[in-house]
Amino acid sequence: NQGRASDDQRLFNNAVIRVQHLHQLAAKMINDFEDSLLPEERRQLSKIFPLSFRNSDYIEAPTG
Repeated sequence: NQGRASDDQRLFNNAVIRVQHLHQLAAKMINDFEDSLLPEERRQLSKIFPLSFRNSDYIEAPTG
């Protein structure tokens, strides 16, 4: 059914837009938090959570 397919596509597109927005918001919050840390606090955080665990930019997301 063509109408159902276009509804599904619209819902999917909305979900992708929301996820992208949430990802950008989370990245900004992490950056703001890290910017507020003292150098020693930043070093301690890096020991607990290596950068690879905090950054999801490398994860491929569906685009279509």
